[in-house]
Amino acid sequence: MAAACDLLEAEIALDRIDAELAVELPPHMRAFAAAYAANTPVPAAPEVLRRGSTLRAIEMCRAHPVLADRVLAIARLAIPIAIEDDPRVIAARAAPSWDALATLTAARDTAARERFGTGLFPLVHRLFGVGGAPPGTRDMPWPAPVKGWHDPRPSPLDPETTWTELAARYGAEGRVDIVRGDRARTFVVEPGRHAIVVVPPLGSLASQFALLHELGHALVALLAPAGVPRVVDEAAASYIARGIEHASELAVHARRRRLQLAEALDAIERGATAARPTDQPPWALWHDPGAQAAYVEAEAIADRWCAEPGPLAAAIARERARVDHSTSL
Repeated sequence: MAAACDLLEAEIALDRIDAELAVELPPHMRAFAAAYAANTPVPAAPEVLRRGSTLRAIEMCRAHPVLADRVLAIARLAIPIAIEDDPRVIAARAAPSWDALATLTAARDTAARERFGTGLFPLVHRLFGVGGAPPGTRDMPWPAPVKGWHDPRPSPLDPETTWTELAARYGAEGRVDIVRGDRARTFVVEPGRHAIVVVPPLGSLASQFALLHELGHALVALLAPAGVPRVVDEAAASYIARGIEHASELAVHARRRRLQLAEALDAIERGATAARPTDQPPWALWHDPGAQAAYVEAEAIADRWCAEPGPLAAAIARERARVDHSTSL
């Protein structure tokens, strides 16, 4: 009887969190997208994702396998925020440098261990869906830029038309707003219903890739329920962005370079190498810990999808099921 009561209490807690997210998250994501596109300060995460009661609910629900999918979707949002909100992490997030990155990473790792019982990278890699073996201890090559990738050139792509074509091809129903900005990013306002895509000026092959990549994220937003693991989300974005490779061999070289960069940065994050290949740590290492391993694994997933093409929605669902089945909190 106690177990049944515990399960009921856990389910009620999740219902409350889901209800609050349904109210708070859409306006937050709209405001976040507007601020990002305008290069102004972004709003703080919704209060429900920052409360201790939400983290306690996640902990309580871990004991009930029947709730695993629901709690995992919430954990993927709340746990990284809890780490970044830790006062020691906030204090360490000063002017970026390699020495400061070591301090920041140590603060994040301490927060992860104290709050969630495991180190930073094992934790975020599980949340992202990373399951591959870590790299060995060695310096990874730092690839040279792809000549011509950023050179100015007219674009054959129109963002709105391209989205309409992709949505029709892959059966995505819902609303996608295209917003112009300097930096590309996709914001999921309501899974299955609404996304906002910030696209840069289309004046190079690199910017055309960025457009297709973000529209791939938008497809995931409309084709899948909330809580898609990052490796699956990034795999879909890579899969769609590879469409540019039919028109340019440079795009193939650029994809290979991105993979090499992700492998090198992943090795740095995991401590497999002490290399400092740039004057300052790349933006991703400072602001997006653990993502590089997700990018590496996502490319392998996209490779499989290219080798065995089929409906994208079904591929996303299968891959998510595989990742979620192997993920434990």
